[in-house]
Amino acid sequence: MIEFLCQISRGEQGIQQQSPGIAREERVLRYKEKRKNRKFEKTVRYASRKAYAEIRPRIKGRFVKRSDVEHFVLSAMADGIVPSF
Repeated sequence: MIEFLCQISRGEQGIQQQSPGIAREERVLRYKEKRKNRKFEKTVRYASRKAYAEIRPRIKGRFVKRSDVEHFVLSAMADGIVPSF
């Protein structure tokens, strides 16, 4: 009876459902394969965005407004520090 329930066919399509244990094993194997092929390095999707990001001013690695840069430079020069961007 259980075997019959696990192998249900759907009309003309001929699709058969496997037993729950086998289906789970296939899903776990697929998960492990996908996990093994993961890539964590950065990828640039849009060259235009990268070009714009390289042009934008930064202070300590963070993007800032141009007015903030002028303020930072003036305050740094007043303190005797030469700013490095």
